[in-house]
Parts: sequence; structure tokens; C-alpha cells
Amino acid sequence: MEEICMETWDRREHFQFFLRNDLPFYNVNFNADITGLREHAKGASVSLSAALIYLVTKSLNMVPNFLYRVLGGKVVRYERLHPQFTCLRGDEELFRLISVEFCDDLAEFDRSVKRAIDESDAYFNVGMLAHRSDFVFISSLPWIPFTGIDHTLSLNKEDAIPRVSWGRFFEQGGRTLLPCNIRVNHIFIDGLHVGRFYETFQEETRRLADSSPR
Repeated sequence: MEEICMETWDRREHFQFFLRNDLPFYNVNFNADITGLREHAKGASVSLSAALIYLVTKSLNMVPNFLYRVLGGKVVRYERLHPQFTCLRGDEELFRLISVEFCDDLAEFDRSVKRAIDESDAYFNVGMLAHRSDFVFISSLPWIPFTGIDHTLSLNKEDAIPRVSWGRFFEQGGRTLLPCNIRVNHIFIDGLHVGRFYETFQEETRRLADSSPR
């Protein structure tokens, strides 16, 4: 983790401008093209959910602005983010909040996700949140091909943890599309950075899908 020098930081003026807002958050909705990803996940014996969590987290880590946080009144930048996500286990109807450390190998990451779900002994492991904010919060609504969504809201305007959700995929024009949403804090994230996340997520998804054996 690196502390940012406010005197030389090129984003200082934008940070201070948006921090004056009571709620500097905004949402962006889009359809992601995940054609071939389901087939890759099945062929690699990884879950589609784990593959999506992996791709979202990896893509956010590749856009530096998503790594900024405010800690103790200071701006810091983490080296990487880690996912905290919701899941339903077995026949349960109450979701669990699961945290895992991100790693670059999908197969290893998938094993970590499955192990964390199996070993979960509480619905909310809030201890994982203590003194940390190097997370991305991820949730899925696989029952709904939504066109827009919002998130529960903290009134802490320094909260810069991104929230990412996706819904039920659908077929259109021979492609598989996934409705997605991301909520960000404007103190660190402009539309340019959301666009870079979108482009990176699409490129990483295509790369992974194209790596499937033919």
C-alpha cells in the first residue's frame, strides 16, 4: 500500500471537488459479451460464477484508479483488490458473504472460492473487513436479466469500494450477453476509468474464452 502525496497528485483537484458532494456515487449499467465463457468454464471444470468473479477482480486491478482508497484521512493506493461476494450454499435461501484472496491462476482461484464456500461457518464474516478496504463487493442476480440496478448505500462519502453485480445471461444475435452493473465513487473514478474497466473486462473475457480447447 502506497500513501499518495496530495501536493503532487494530479487528481487532487477532482478528488476535492467531488468530496464536497454529499453522495459522490454513481452507477453504470451495460451488457457484457461473455460468448464462449460458459463453455470454457465447463471444459476447465471451474464454476462460471468463480470465472466471472475472477475476471471482474482481475480487470479492476488492471485500472489503477480503482485501487485508491481513503484511510485515516489520507489517500492510499493498494497493490491489488480482492473479491468479497455473495453466494447461496446448497438449499439455503439466505446468502452468505464470502471473502477470498485474489490470485492470477483461475484454477487455483476457483479452488479457493469453493473451499471458502464449503468452510463458511457464518452468513457474514465481518472479521475479514476489519481494518481493510482493498475489496471489490460482488453480487449476482442470476434470476433477472436486469436493465438497471442500484446498491445498498453507505453514507460515508469516502467509501470507494466498487460494487459490481450481474444478472441472468441471455442470447442475442448469436452472442451470449450478461447484464452488468458497477457502482463507483467519483472522488477516484470518472467515466473514462469505468470505460477502461469495461474494455479490459471484455478483452480478458475474450482471451479466456478463446483459450478453450477446440
